[in-house]
Parts: sequence; C-alpha cells; structure tokens
Amino acid sequence: MVFTFHHSEDEPWVAVLESLFEAGFYLEATYPIRADTSMDSGQFGSKTIEYDIIHVCRKRIEEPKSVSWGRMRREVMADVRQIQAMLENHAKEGLPAADIQVIRRGKALEYFSRHYGKVYVDDDRTISVRDALLGINQLIDEDADKGKDLPPVNAEPITRQFLRIFSNAPELKRDQMQKFLKGSITTPDDFVQRGWCFEKSKVFIRTNPLDFAREWSGKHRRRLTSDLDQALVLIGACFDGSGINAADTLRNDNFKPHVALKPLLEWSYRNAPDQPISNAASRAITIFNAWNASRSPLPKQISLFGEEDEA
Repeated sequence: MVFTFHHSEDEPWVAVLESLFEAGFYLEATYPIRADTSMDSGQFGSKTIEYDIIHVCRKRIEEPKSVSWGRMRREVMADVRQIQAMLENHAKEGLPAADIQVIRRGKALEYFSRHYGKVYVDDDRTISVRDALLGINQLIDEDADKGKDLPPVNAEPITRQFLRIFSNAPELKRDQMQKFLKGSITTPDDFVQRGWCFEKSKVFIRTNPLDFAREWSGKHRRRLTSDLDQALVLIGACFDGSGINAADTLRNDNFKPHVALKPLLEWSYRNAPDQPISNAASRAITIFNAWNASRSPLPKQISLFGEEDEA
C-alpha cells in the first residue's frame, strides 16, 4: 500500500496513520517528493518547493516487539543520523530546513511503526501516535540543542514539551506560547487540561506545585501516573506548612513511581522559577532517596526499563 501525505501542522494525517497502524500495517519506507512543481525557476532551492512524503506500508506478519520509549528514542536518533550526511548535502543545494525536518520525521516514523502498540512510557502505559510524533519532533529539534539543560530524556513527550517551553520562567505570554507550539501538534489546552498552567489576561501562568498537590489531596494514588503530576505532587507536599506528608504518597501501595520521577525532581531543583520551589524540590529529592533506599529489594523481574532508561 502506498499513500502520500504533506506533513503539515494539521492533525488529520495523524489520525490516518493511527488507523493504518491499528489495522496491522507498518511503514516499510518513506520517500520525499516535490509537492509543488509549478515553480518559476528550476532551481532545487526555490522557496516554492515543499516536500510531501510517500509512505510505503506493508501488512504486519509478526507481532511487534515491546520497547521502552527511552530506548526507542535512542534508536530513532541513530536512524536519523544515518541520513544526516545526505541531508546536509541537500541543505547546501538549497533544500529548505522545514522540508529537511519533514524527511527526518518520516524516517523516525518508520521505526516507531515497527513497534506500534508496544512502545511503553511506563510498565503499564503505551504511547499514542500523537505523543510519539510530539516526542519525535522534540528529538529532531533537540539534536541542535546540545549543551543545554534539557528536561530528562525518559520523561513523557508532553512533559518535555511543557518544561522546554517554560524552562525556569513562571509565566509565558500567549503569543510566545503559540510560537513555541507552532507545528508541534500540541496546543496550550493540552497543558491547561492537565492542570500544569492556567491562562489569565493572555498570559499562561504555571500552576504552583503547592496548589497542585492540594488539588490531589485525598484522590486515589492509582490515578497518579503522569511523571510530571507525580513530581508536582511531591514538590508541593514539601513546601513549608503544606500540611501534606510527601512520604505518605511514596508509601502508598497504589502509588507507582514513574521511571522519570527522580530525574524530574532533580531538573526541577535546578530550573525552579523561584527559591521556594527550588527548596521544596530539594526536600522532595531527599525524601525520595530515603524512601527508595528503605524499600526491600524486589524480586528480579524482566523489565523494559533498565538502568539506561533511568540515566
């Protein structure tokens, strides 16, 4: 089966991909083609050229293998870097950067499709096509951001997007938020609905961890599965006078710490918007380490999330 998409900022093509994967197809190959051939100049670097991607799909003949999201990210990056030299040559000849990103994204999707339905963000939850695309876009963008203190690589894509946008800022103007999210298949509502920020007078303001923790007070810890939700609850509980015992959450039998929880606490300590949050994150790290050290060794089990996923 062969079909063509232009990887635009809209999401209909995401739904089509998901339908194909659900129907048992995978991407065997992706090929770029010129989407606009009616240009005045025959120059390869004409600004009017945009690239579509031909997707070659085959019916799956065997079950996909399970893989952690962190491990898949590394494999995707290795695949993308294999075509880096070719893309650099095209860039010198005038191929626009946006079209190069489309080509890289197509190659990354090939790998994801081979594991579709078995790519795990924790031991129980798989990643959707939409979130995987978000993570792939971040991966491609961040390849040029080496040296920066980026959010933990084993955090969920939506978490990394939120933290990359805000970094250590307490708030962000709406127009800045929209610029950051342009072409990312993410909207500010994705953050607001999770309670991570709210909008006031055309400004998005980060939710204070203490307020977030109090919102979670009394709720069933089995539903506390998001990595950033867990980090915010623990940090909020560690504020002076919070009235919330962070250790109670960690000791709760229904609480299952995300593989990225400790790295997120450490990142939050280094990139806190203000000193009270930094202090609370520092306490949360201490409490988490003490709790982790006190746990009885668990029976050795085969897991997708080894030490390399926690690094």
